[in-house]
Amino acid sequence: MRKKLIATFILSLAGIALSGYALKLHYTVDPSSFCNFNDTLNCDVVNKSWASEIAGVPVALVGILGYGLLAIGSVWLLVTQKLRQLTWGAMALASIGALSFALFLTGVETFSLRAYCIVCLASQAVILALAWLDWSIPETRQGLRSWFFSASSS
Repeated sequence: MRKKLIATFILSLAGIALSGYALKLHYTVDPSSFCNFNDTLNCDVVNKSWASEIAGVPVALVGILGYGLLAIGSVWLLVTQKLRQLTWGAMALASIGALSFALFLTGVETFSLRAYCIVCLASQAVILALAWLDWSIPETRQGLRSWFFSASSS
C-alpha cells in the first residue's frame, strides 16, 4: 500500500505539471508550437475552446486543484493515522469524479471539437492511472463505504 501511495503522489505531481502547462497554454496569446501538429492534434484548439472553462474557471486550474488534493491526501495517508477513512473516501470520490470528467472531456474533444490536446490526453492518462491505483487499494473502497453507510448498519 505504501508503494501505491507514493505512486499516487508522484502521478499527482505529474498531473499538476501537465495541468499547469495546459493553464499556461490557455492564457497564452501566441500559438503553441509544442502541441500544435495539425488541425486534429492541436492544443490551442482545445485550450481556447468553449470547453476549456467551467463558469469562467479554466479546466486546467480545476485539474491543478484536483491533483493537488490527491497529492495532499496521499502524503497525509503516508505520514499520519488520523482521519484515515475520511481521507480514503475523499480520494475515492476525487479519483472517480476526475476520471468521469476526463472521459467527458475526451468525448468533447472527439465529438464536438474534433481536435485533441496531447497535454490534455496525457493528463487524462494520469487520472486513469490514479483512479486505478486508488481503487486497487481495499482501504479506498472501505473509506468510501464509510461516507455512505454508518458503522451501525454494517
